[in-house]
Amino acid sequence: MKYDVVVIGGGSAGYIAAITLARKGLKVLVAEKKKFGGTCVNNGCVSSIFLYDTSFLFARLPDIGNYYGLDINVKLTNSIFNKRNEIVDYLSEAGRKLIENSGAEAVLSNAEIKSEREVRLTDLDKDVEFNWLIIATGSSPDVEGVKGYEYAIDEDRAVNLNYTPSDMIVVGGGYAGVEIAQIYARLGSSVKLLTRSKILKEISDDARQYIYDALDFDGVDIYENRKVKEIMPGGKVVTEDETYEGDIVVLATGRKPNIPRGLCRLGVEYDDDGIVVDKNLRTTNPRVFAAGDVIKKPYVRKTAHIAIVEGLIAALNILGKNVGVEYDYVPQVIYTDPQVAVVGREDKAKKFYKFPLSANTRAIIHGMRDGYVKLGINEDNRLVYGEIVGYNAEELINSITLAVKMKVNVEELSFVPLVHPSISDAIINAARGFNNLDADVFK
Repeated sequence: MKYDVVVIGGGSAGYIAAITLARKGLKVLVAEKKKFGGTCVNNGCVSSIFLYDTSFLFARLPDIGNYYGLDINVKLTNSIFNKRNEIVDYLSEAGRKLIENSGAEAVLSNAEIKSEREVRLTDLDKDVEFNWLIIATGSSPDVEGVKGYEYAIDEDRAVNLNYTPSDMIVVGGGYAGVEIAQIYARLGSSVKLLTRSKILKEISDDARQYIYDALDFDGVDIYENRKVKEIMPGGKVVTEDETYEGDIVVLATGRKPNIPRGLCRLGVEYDDDGIVVDKNLRTTNPRVFAAGDVIKKPYVRKTAHIAIVEGLIAALNILGKNVGVEYDYVPQVIYTDPQVAVVGREDKAKKFYKFPLSANTRAIIHGMRDGYVKLGINEDNRLVYGEIVGYNAEELINSITLAVKMKVNVEELSFVPLVHPSISDAIINAARGFNNLDADVFK
């Protein structure tokens, strides 16, 4: 069977590329080895954010109720895990149906590159030909560098547990490790968080302090500057300093690209960080594109939202467009409570202003006053960076992302009449602060 385009991987990048191409009339096949939706739906965003939401409600609802003068009692049951699984399955199946609705063909099978124009669907014992190939095989947890990793579970399995462990040890102080630690601590686990240096070393000291305080409040024991030597049976973690014990050990030690078998047959350049592509997502083989977590990215974290854009760009360039990917305004969110979100290039900012949410009227009404909105501008007074700590930062950062993308002048932003009172109003107050026009704070 011959196709115009074969897409290997049915996750965030693969499904949008396939749908875009099929809707334009091309004959498209998508080969997914496990479940459609990729890491985001099955092992990452959806599972972890559902548990984040659940743990937030369980931990915070009584206090929120008390703030409003309500008496709210919350009972935790294991049905939360069934609901999470239900949502994951729904979204995975929806992804497959969207692909098929576009006119593309969707199959479950491992795929191996057989030659310059052929892919072997190994589980189906079938070879298919292609004119164009898109590699969107994603990433997987990188745990094999830890001795005894077989006695632990990885971050993907951690967010898909069907119970709350009594004692949990999380190894890794990055986004996933900190999120998992707080989620399970709030669900009732006794959690120890071990990291080689300090937690969340990529974020600002101000933002990190909020997370230190939150983890401490939730009972997470943080052990920084701990180098793990070995994981042993029975939930033991041996470091250079001491041995820690728990019911379960989670390794949140980063991710690695899933390089498809037989890639060498295509003459495509790649290394341990992923497949090398140009700004158009074309590899060193002009008939092969790659998108999502499998590609080597310059200075930005690998996320589902940039994977979606990359999949779209790869598809459009196969259709004859000349679209390039840009990484200067990709937002990043840490799903802790409070949330942390950043966008833009802090190194390009010459001046910063931070507006506290404690001075925001809507935050006061809502009872969520912790955090701030911080903006950074360049020498031309244009917005190049945004940082938010606080409730619903995941939504607020999107507005700043648009402003950074459009290189908005901070003085012009100051005169945009956003709804008042609203949490978003803090963005405008931060912009006004550069010219001492933020009237809601004491000077």
